[in-house]
Amino acid sequence: MARIADTETESRAKPVTLITPRAVLVGGISAALLSVINPYLAFVRRTWDVGSGSLLSGPVVVLFALVVVNGLLIRLLRRRAFSRGELLVVYGMLIVSAGLTMQGGLPYIVSATVYPFYMAAPENAWEHMILPHVPLWLRLTNLEVVDWFWEASPEGLGVPWRHWLSPMLGWGAFTLALMAAMFCLGALLRRDWIERQRLAFPLVDVPLAMTGEHKHPTLRTSILSSRIFWIGFAVPSLVAVVSWFHVLFPSVPSIALWDVPVGRYFAGMSLPWRVLGDMSISIVFPVIGITCLLPREVSLSLWLFYVLFRIQLLVWASFGLAEEGSTAAVAVNPRLFIAFQEAGGFIALSGVILYQSRKTIRAAWLSLLGRTRAKPDPYAPLSGRWALLGFLLANSFMIWWALRAGMSWWAFAGLMGVFYAVLLGASRLVAAGGVMFVDTGFFPRGIMLRALGAPIIGPASLTMYSYLSCIYMYDPMNLAMPQMMNSFKLVHSARLRGSTFTWAAALGLLTVTILGLAALLQMLHQEGASSLGYWPFIDYPQWGFGELDATLRTPELADNWLRAALAIGAAFTLLLVWLHTRLVWWPVSPVGFLPASSYEANRSMWVSVFIAWVVSTLIRRYGGLRLFRTLRPAFLGLILGDVLTKGALAIVSSILGITRPIS
Repeated sequence: MARIADTETESRAKPVTLITPRAVLVGGISAALLSVINPYLAFVRRTWDVGSGSLLSGPVVVLFALVVVNGLLIRLLRRRAFSRGELLVVYGMLIVSAGLTMQGGLPYIVSATVYPFYMAAPENAWEHMILPHVPLWLRLTNLEVVDWFWEASPEGLGVPWRHWLSPMLGWGAFTLALMAAMFCLGALLRRDWIERQRLAFPLVDVPLAMTGEHKHPTLRTSILSSRIFWIGFAVPSLVAVVSWFHVLFPSVPSIALWDVPVGRYFAGMSLPWRVLGDMSISIVFPVIGITCLLPREVSLSLWLFYVLFRIQLLVWASFGLAEEGSTAAVAVNPRLFIAFQEAGGFIALSGVILYQSRKTIRAAWLSLLGRTRAKPDPYAPLSGRWALLGFLLANSFMIWWALRAGMSWWAFAGLMGVFYAVLLGASRLVAAGGVMFVDTGFFPRGIMLRALGAPIIGPASLTMYSYLSCIYMYDPMNLAMPQMMNSFKLVHSARLRGSTFTWAAALGLLTVTILGLAALLQMLHQEGASSLGYWPFIDYPQWGFGELDATLRTPELADNWLRAALAIGAAFTLLLVWLHTRLVWWPVSPVGFLPASSYEANRSMWVSVFIAWVVSTLIRRYGGLRLFRTLRPAFLGLILGDVLTKGALAIVSSILGITRPIS
């Protein structure tokens, strides 16, 4: 307790830097710019996007550009130069909001709005099965506009804004309420995570290193002045340049480092080895760079539990149990069973997180009731009582919205309860483990259907389940709450006035939501969604409404095996947490268990994490902490070399008119 008290006293003693209107203005303009250019570059030109995952490339590129501009300002107009705090405010605004334009919801909002109406046909009977359960205020007011979305508007007509107004207002309001709930929940937990539990927040090292310690950052005062940094920078930069030249000149050899299907060697085998047929490996330099900065027990767990997941599949298959070709009498899908174990792990971990912060939550509740007076925290985006009140109001609005959409309150609350468990778990993975691509092997919709059974939920709630899942829950890589927690850590590290950052973040979210939707619709009605490839405008709606069609025809029943898997996963996670907190010698963190069976763990994470774990272990063992600190700039160079080089090549590609093939 003395340690906590000392931390709080130290926090109050530090000077607070005010957030300037100029910083908020630049952040808002940057958010608007990314919102407007992303649809064209990402979905038409296929050259660059704002990024996906826990480290968004767009904000990193913008921050680098501002550091470069700042160097010029110091030479020419020194009084106009940006301070370090101002640049970090811009970055914080962008990471909170920019993800919405890519995999954070907006592309899925517009496509899910029109998909069931465009695909409805006499053969699938969606006109009678699904469409009656879609609220009128979430539909387009003219079905002809649905065809224009997919096939482009007739020449000279542009975007029929008045037909899109009602559904976009409906989904926009829900999106902003959900963002507000995440922000308030994060603000409520912020102090515990940053000051009391002292989580590492490794991804925050990237913007802090780019801006350096100088009051007015330039390239010379940042990590880019380190020679060792450029050694790490050169490796991914060279690979990116060679790959770019391969697009221009196919005779140039391609360096195959992404999603290499090594599982094809097992695909033709009999059980049990056939279950390894979907394995792939990727060398992702930012993942290697950030994992090298992690504690060894975290990096070990991220690849070890993936290996254990594969071993589980082999064990199940050795008894004749597999997804396909099962010869056993027991009707168990091993992969689904493991996914439900991980879902139980997320739920248990979220309970642990809330329990660890119980004193903070209780103090916020008592303050809200007027029984106590909270101590001021200058870095807090919201005081405890306002964070709790905002969270309650945002969720109350979402429940009212769901009731208007025809859902039962308990069905919506259950779905959101599982989703909040994912949000808390994902935020913890990013804050404590620097996980670059947070993904899950399960989805809240599946948990509700197999734990309770589809018949009890009802067709109206099931229909809205598909909308909510497709838009917000099927792609957990770009969840906003982990980014919000990182932004709070930035505010704390830069000693910025937290209450002002709340308004800055709100401006960024509002700007991206409005301009992002407008830019998307403008591009889609000009190009036609069907001409832009399978992702993201076709595959996710096809997936979501395909599941809905199957459920309405053959409703899933509650499964006791999967209920048992939830309990087993929860118990195992609690055991891992207990071992990790009570036994100093215990070598494995619990974070790796949660995403082990996910798509991104297989495609993007496990091999790169393993490489980083080997490298960092050897460095620490044979070179000690001194060598590790010496090589730290090289690890950051692996991250920035990949992000900045690809950003520069995207600019060149756009100027030259180069377009990547649409997959």
